[in-house]
Amino acid sequence: MNPRVIESVQGKVFLEALSTGAHLPWIFETLSRVLGKPVGEVDMVRTEEGRPCFPGLGMDVNWSHSRKVCVLAYSFDCKVGVDLEFHRPRSLQIAKRFYAAEENEWLFGAANAFTEAEQLREFYRLWCRKEALFKCTGGAFLGGTLSMNLLTSSTKNASLFDLQGPFEAPHACCLATSSRADSAL
Repeated sequence: MNPRVIESVQGKVFLEALSTGAHLPWIFETLSRVLGKPVGEVDMVRTEEGRPCFPGLGMDVNWSHSRKVCVLAYSFDCKVGVDLEFHRPRSLQIAKRFYAAEENEWLFGAANAFTEAEQLREFYRLWCRKEALFKCTGGAFLGGTLSMNLLTSSTKNASLFDLQGPFEAPHACCLATSSRADSAL
């Protein structure tokens, strides 16, 4: 797959995808192309929580990779977090143990009667929302974002966008955005 913009959310956030094993050089190349100047590892720092950021570029950047695919989100207008997960067999006990009660009722309750495949699809959709939100806004994951009810597409500090990538294999992808005022860049 050639790198390409796979989504533009509200004209403010851009996502690009590349199928490769070496994602960091591609991220630097993409940011260099977008900014019209060289960007490299020297421009990247990590926060205390380990989130990569580029303080001198005037933009927020985040990425996720699953299998050998990397999805890159970047914006000059808001803070971003992105998560991509290709489906694989997984114990849904994670949801039963950590997800919000409303999410568990929705996933496992009689009202929806999801098949096992549908449960797995929805598990990953919610998981990507949680990961993207955490990457965007920070805070605690275990006991924080992981246990938040994210059945709706917005929270107090962020908006969530479920995305469909150009991939044939079953996957989930979510973008979280928050204003610069809600989260420091």
